[in-house]
Amino acid sequence: MDILNTLGIDIKSVIIQGVGFLILLFVLKKYLFGKISAMIKARTEEVKNTYAKTEQDRVDAANLVKEYQKKLAEAEASAAKKVQEAINEGRKLSEELFKRAHHEVEQMKVRAQESIDRERNKAIAEIRSQVVALSIMASSRIIQQTISHQSAEKLVDDFIEEIGVLSV
Repeated sequence: MDILNTLGIDIKSVIIQGVGFLILLFVLKKYLFGKISAMIKARTEEVKNTYAKTEQDRVDAANLVKEYQKKLAEAEASAAKKVQEAINEGRKLSEELFKRAHHEVEQMKVRAQESIDRERNKAIAEIRSQVVALSIMASSRIIQQTISHQSAEKLVDDFIEEIGVLSV
């Protein structure tokens, strides 16, 4: 201990300083280092959570991109399908209109032919009546004295029947 005294070291003060240091270390550890460790742990957890959240957000964003691309493809397919349906509907309508127009033209032809037939029959009947009248008039003048009235009517009827056979 002499050596320590010669060096100027007081053991008592070293022990008191050592005990004070240990007390300070204990107090710092209990109150300061615990809080610092908790703050470091909390910060570490916060960084880990932020990184995990960022990674999850990146995965979610990738999934959203895939989902939107899928929906876009479905929308394009749906639009193409609707366009094709509209084209098909247009074709059906044009075919229907064409058929309807063709049917109307055919009906007009039939009505025109019926009208022509009626007019022709009317003209034939009128011509017959005129021929009958002319025949009777001509025959009566020519053969007025030699043929009886009944014979003249029979000749006219035979003549009308011949004209009817010829015109039909």
